[in-house]
Amino acid sequence: MRILSLFFPRLGVQILRATRPELAGHPVGLLAGEGDGALLAAASVEATADGVEPGMTALQARQRCPGISFERDNARECLERLEAVASILRTRATPNVAIVSRNSVAVSLDGLEGRFADEAAAAQALLVLVRSWSGLDVRAAVASTVEAAECAARTARRFPVIREYRPAASTMLPRREPVTVSVTWETPATAAAARLRLGNGLASLQPALDAYEQSFRAVRFEVERGACRSAFIARTSQPIHRIAEVLDLLRGRVEGGALDGVTALRVTLEQPGPSVSVVPWRPAVATMHQLAAPAVPVQRRLLRAS
Repeated sequence: MRILSLFFPRLGVQILRATRPELAGHPVGLLAGEGDGALLAAASVEATADGVEPGMTALQARQRCPGISFERDNARECLERLEAVASILRTRATPNVAIVSRNSVAVSLDGLEGRFADEAAAAQALLVLVRSWSGLDVRAAVASTVEAAECAARTARRFPVIREYRPAASTMLPRREPVTVSVTWETPATAAAARLRLGNGLASLQPALDAYEQSFRAVRFEVERGACRSAFIARTSQPIHRIAEVLDLLRGRVEGGALDGVTALRVTLEQPGPSVSVVPWRPAVATMHQLAAPAVPVQRRLLRAS
C-alpha cells in the first residue's frame, strides 16, 4: 500500500489570512495561550525568516521579530478544515483517508489503480481536486509510509513528489474514534461516590490518549437516575488532550450535590483528531563534530597552499 500525503503549509496562518487579508506579508504568530510565556503554535514565513520557530514563547518570538503580530491559535479551525477536505476525498475518491496532523491529510492509494494510469496521476488528480475545492496552498507526495509521505510533501511545490517504493513494517492509516467511560451503580449513589468513580475512570484514559496522540473537540456527559436520563454536550474552543481539561468542562455538572442519586454516568470524548499540543522549543546544541566542520575546508586550503 502506498500513501499520499496532502500537506497544507502553515495552515493556521492560511486560514487566518483568508479572513484577515491585512495580515498578508506581515510576520504573524499563533499563540496557544496568553501572555509572554504562551507557546507559539505556528508562525508565518515572514516570522520564520527572522528566526521565529513554533514552540517558542511569545517573549522569545518578539525578541527575534519585534514586529510580529500575535493571534489566538486556531487549531480547532485547522482540524475542521481538514475534516472537510477528508470528507470531499471520501466522497470523490476513497474512504481510506485520515487526518494525521494539524497540517496534513493522508490517503491510501489502495484500490485506485483502475481509475488512474499510475500513482503519480492519482496524486496529481487528488491534489488538483483539493486545491480547487479548498482554495488553499497544498503540497503532495507519495511514499511507503504516512511519515515518509508527509516528510516528502513538506519539500514539494507545484507537482507531487513520488518517492521510490520501500518495504515498510506498517502502512496503516491512523484510526481515531470517540472514547467512552461508563460507571453504574445498583442503588443510587451519593454525589461524593459518583465523583470519585467518575474521576478514576477518566484518569485511566490518560495513558491511552498520550500513547495514541489524540485530541478531542467535544465532550458528551450523560446522567441516569433510574429511568430518567439527561445529556449535555460541551464543544471546546480548542482541542483538548488532558483529562484535567475534561474535568474542567464538567465542573459545573458534578460539583456539590449535582450527582446525588445517580445510577449511571457516561462521558464520551467526541470529534477525535490528532494531537495539536505544542512542544516547547529548545535551541539546537551543536556537537563537537558540527563545531569543527566549518574549519575542515580552511585546513584543506592551508594544506594545499603549503
